[in-house]
Amino acid sequence: MRKFGFFLAALVMSVGFVSVADAKCYHFSNGGEYKVCVSGDSFSDRKKAMEICKQAKGSDCGNVSSYSSSCHSNSNKCYDANGRNHRSLSGY
Repeated sequence: MRKFGFFLAALVMSVGFVSVADAKCYHFSNGGEYKVCVSGDSFSDRKKAMEICKQAKGSDCGNVSSYSSSCHSNSNKCYDANGRNHRSLSGY
């Protein structure tokens, strides 16, 4: 029982040290090749990304369908949090 307690304590401590990146490059269900990279992963960050996509595409991009830490588009359809388009963005 004592070994189990030690294992459990070590597990809880190790989970506390794991860092999670909270910036994302979002892809949308109706966005086609459009992706938007923002510095957070909150509801308001996702909403902002959806608005940037809608403005860039000219129509609704739908909901967030996936995300990654980078974006690449041969047709410059990667957008940053300021709405500027790029060929590629990384580090998110």
